[in-house]
Amino acid sequence: MSRYYSKNKLIFSILTIIALNAVLGPVIISSSNSDDLLPLPLDITMILEESIMRRMSVREFTNESITDEELATILWAAQGIREDGKRTIPGIKNDYSAIIYVLKEEAAYTYDPFNHSLVFYKEGDWRNIVGWQYEAPIQLGLCWNTDIADINLGAAEIAQMCVNIYFSANALDLGTVACGQYPPAIQPLGIPKNHDGILVMPIGHPLYPYDFQYRPQVIPFLPKIQYSEMTLTEALTLREETSIFTGELTKQQESQLLWAGYGYSYYFDKSDNTIGRLDRHRTIPSAHGYYPNDLYMIKESGIYRYYPNFYDPVYGLLRGIWFLPVVPFTRQIRMGDYRPDIAQATNNPDIADAPFIIIPVLDEVKANRWDDLSGELWRWLWLFDASSSANNILLEATTQNLKGDILLPTDSEVIISLLELNNEQYPLLLIAISTS
Repeated sequence: MSRYYSKNKLIFSILTIIALNAVLGPVIISSSNSDDLLPLPLDITMILEESIMRRMSVREFTNESITDEELATILWAAQGIREDGKRTIPGIKNDYSAIIYVLKEEAAYTYDPFNHSLVFYKEGDWRNIVGWQYEAPIQLGLCWNTDIADINLGAAEIAQMCVNIYFSANALDLGTVACGQYPPAIQPLGIPKNHDGILVMPIGHPLYPYDFQYRPQVIPFLPKIQYSEMTLTEALTLREETSIFTGELTKQQESQLLWAGYGYSYYFDKSDNTIGRLDRHRTIPSAHGYYPNDLYMIKESGIYRYYPNFYDPVYGLLRGIWFLPVVPFTRQIRMGDYRPDIAQATNNPDIADAPFIIIPVLDEVKANRWDDLSGELWRWLWLFDASSSANNILLEATTQNLKGDILLPTDSEVIISLLELNNEQYPLLLIAISTS
């Protein structure tokens, strides 16, 4: 059991039940009219960088059931409450609007992160109705409350939950995939009008066991990614935001953060031998595998762009070639200290002293391939990618004894000008990093 989840709420709940038994007689906990307390989440001992390296989508599952402890761990990682009262995700603007519907064989529930419990919602087996794309023992429907957030902030919060579900499921030898069923996503369940769904995520045991081959980069344009000693549970628990920005990052730290946000795994995935091809996955998922965002970084010496792999444009044709290395690099766009200008464009003067600022930028040309997902109508989808990157960056920052914050631009035109973007490129958010 994890030492990081507050035991006080669980103890309080148990004492309440005992007190009710004394006064009212035996109390039967029924899923149809009360909360089902979940076990404490398991302590995931997989090192954070390994869990990021192993992130992959699984679409075929066995019939083996998921234990309550495994489900409790995944839900806590997605949006649980830590001992310090904070969430396991950083969120944006501290407006937490997301709801997780948990579909099991007997009924549908919602997850209550404050009591770490399942709240009964509706009788019946809704798994293959809502999660019609892939059959699995558990289906999670990820929604947001439209009274609290718009679609952009809702998608950004759900994105952070999504990657944490990927990491925790994989570390437990389970698998998942983000199914973008929007619309109607979870709506067939008959959810409230102010709940809107974005994702369905099946959870199960992979039909093909995980099988990875370590093939790291061999051309050192950027420092090679190093494993820390911090586990996934520790990173989720110790992540800190800050409003004070000072210090200076090493090249190694910069490389670690950029890689976590949008890089390539050092592993070749050999799990499904039926496809006859090796895959090297990315650190975040992306709709249709488009990956249309680019990472720009700002520091005292200038503005730079991050390239995850020098042969990125043709990687789809080359990813099965086992001996190809990962070759990330950065290119300087402008010289000079533009951090005060970035601070002004976010209405946040504090980040003028941030040693490292990362800006995910949407390139709408890359979002228009076999399906046209460009334009303002789909911007929430690529903010999802950007927020996934931000979540990973802040987790990796934790392993480096760094802190950070996620900010939204208030004057995008200033950032577009500073980064020398064209009219088909759009800055989505900012991640400011500090040593304080």
